[in-house]
Amino acid sequence: MITQANIRSILPGKIANVAALLSERKGVSRMEALRMFYFSDVYTKLEREETKYWWQSPEQLVRLV
Repeated sequence: MITQANIRSILPGKIANVAALLSERKGVSRMEALRMFYFSDVYTKLEREETKYWWQSPEQLVRLV
């Protein structure tokens, strides 16, 4: 069961995949893509369990950025 206490354990892989997709689609470095994602509203929602953004695929999350 995913809770606010353990959500951070599933985020690193998802974040890495989102950054890779953003980098590819936006033509920016992975570091810049990571910054874009970390400063987006989508990331803010992703790290909050109650939004349920954690269940979305990296593809779905990229579309929301």
